[in-house]
Amino acid sequence: MAAELVSSWGDAARGVGVLFREFFTQNTLAETKGWEPIVKYTTDDAAQATFSGKTGAGRASRYAEGAAIPKANRYKLYDTAFVHESYGGQLEITERQLMNREWSEAFDEFKDLTISLNVAESEAPAQILNGGFTNSGTFTTRGYRIVTYGDGSNIFSTTHPRVDGGSSQSNASATGIPLTETNFETGRIALAEQLQDDGTPIANMGEVWCVVPLALEKTAQIITGSTLRSGTANNDINIYSGGGYKVMSSVWLSTVNGGSNTQWQLVAPSVAGLQFVRRTGAIMDQSVDRNTKSTLFDVHGWFSVGSKRWHGTWASRGNSLAYAS
Repeated sequence: MAAELVSSWGDAARGVGVLFREFFTQNTLAETKGWEPIVKYTTDDAAQATFSGKTGAGRASRYAEGAAIPKANRYKLYDTAFVHESYGGQLEITERQLMNREWSEAFDEFKDLTISLNVAESEAPAQILNGGFTNSGTFTTRGYRIVTYGDGSNIFSTTHPRVDGGSSQSNASATGIPLTETNFETGRIALAEQLQDDGTPIANMGEVWCVVPLALEKTAQIITGSTLRSGTANNDINIYSGGGYKVMSSVWLSTVNGGSNTQWQLVAPSVAGLQFVRRTGAIMDQSVDRNTKSTLFDVHGWFSVGSKRWHGTWASRGNSLAYAS
């Protein structure tokens, strides 16, 4: 980007142009809520953070009196490496512009740049979901590097392999079912019936979030929040109300920001592996260019984001089209 010049900001320079009664900044409009309810946030002090794990010992087996105790098996899970990337921004202000501008309280370079880093940290986790149907391995979308679980499948896949060699599993709708009360139940059951990598059920998914773009927020709230079943003419109770099923919506999941207005996800945070790893917070620096005498303000930070396991998530593209990957 070019340096900020008096000619570009003349009306906001002392003694030039009109006299403003107010000169406001839009930077606070970009501040967004975080993903803490469904994304795990951790810090790290190395170049990368690698996640792995193991299964338990499965089920105990019945054996006859006097017989040898049956052997049990444990399996190592796939490795997932989060390599931290650098994200930042810089503003260059000419000496003349810096000395002559009015409304200096609206021109807080470090505040603006720190918020821009906060915006990146808010947009990045959305790309785990936005790219969940189309990418595996480590992929780049909207300028962010996203890590996926090391099983070689998309984050949302109908063919997740099991480390014990058992039948593959699915955490995605093969028919792209749209978000309705009936289809919500289909997804809820599919989520609850996921198996561990040795075939052992997951006993309790705990709290579940329905994560949607803005276009589906109303539908999701009606399904999960109605006193009685939504979209029916009877008096059946709504089992989703009462706090066990919550709704999260975000503009970062909408089509206008690279997402989808039909895609919807169910996330059980106690099981899911959506992950944000912060290597550093905002690092600020200020310097003067020896040749131009312009002042350079920059803020940068390192982080990585992705999915360290697929269990605890289920999703549908919501477009009523076949999906197999």
